[in-house]
Amino acid sequence: MSAVPVISTLPNYQVLSSAFDQIRKFVRTTPLIRSDFLSNLIQGEVLVKAESLQITGAFKFRGALYRLLNLDKVQKEQGVTAYSSGNFAAGLAAAGQILNIPVRLVMPHDAPESKIKNARYYGAHITLCDSNTPSREEAASNMAQELAKTHGATLLHPFDDYQIIVGQASVALELQEQLHDMQNNCHHLLCPVGGGSLVAGSSLAFDKDVQVWAIEVDGYQGMNLSLKNGKRSRAPGNTLCDCDALMALEPGVANLDIILQTGVKGITVSSQKVHEAVRLAFSEMNLVLEPSGAVAIAALMEKPELFKNETVVAVGSGGNVDREKYASLLQQ
Repeated sequence: MSAVPVISTLPNYQVLSSAFDQIRKFVRTTPLIRSDFLSNLIQGEVLVKAESLQITGAFKFRGALYRLLNLDKVQKEQGVTAYSSGNFAAGLAAAGQILNIPVRLVMPHDAPESKIKNARYYGAHITLCDSNTPSREEAASNMAQELAKTHGATLLHPFDDYQIIVGQASVALELQEQLHDMQNNCHHLLCPVGGGSLVAGSSLAFDKDVQVWAIEVDGYQGMNLSLKNGKRSRAPGNTLCDCDALMALEPGVANLDIILQTGVKGITVSSQKVHEAVRLAFSEMNLVLEPSGAVAIAALMEKPELFKNETVVAVGSGGNVDREKYASLLQQ
């Protein structure tokens, strides 16, 4: 992928609001669900923003839709190509189906079968990538570049894209409306992070009164390492991981640039706590979350002392998980 230029002027609230207005009629307003267990754990209030109930089962639909709406006429006719481990693939496929834009996708061969079927269901042409060198995401990215050249399609990045980041900010804007209606305030917003489009967009929407957190899983904490080092850094990525949507080894260039300017902080969680979070979401909230979508809840369970007596919103970012895998997680 070509390098993304550093953003010298961050998009203002008017830009974010205009983007939300463009996609509002297409997206589903996802609920805020209170967790009594987590609220008692931090002696405050915890709400889960259930983006797992979004169209295609993840927040990714928002940014993909906004990105396609802003293609020019020729680009819309020629279609788009992208790589994705799953949730962006389905979101882009659904957006393409709505807007009648051809979508070709490259997905890792070991992506969950449910995610591959989801993208195919929405009419995308899928190519599976068997290579894991230098990583599964980078191998799929390289294949997508070649595919875009072959078909004359516009190449899209799943997270390192200015317009996708702006589109993902609609999660935070919608949350603000819900909190206003509830006459409630939020002190912390916890966002799962793979490449960083959700946390970057959300941090643009909130002022300094709300601390936004980037939550990653051990071994794939590229954003946390980058925050610590003040520059783009690479995670080792050498551990087994159920969080298939969070396996990018480095954050996006634009994403990191934004969060370095907006004061985001980071937390890394263990796979064990992620599994516990999946079970908690099911048992207490009747909410199906894939492991990647449960890391924000895991952060509250692993580091409750950071949020004592505060109001916290944790984004449950996705719920696309194979049935067999999910059953296994619940039975552990």
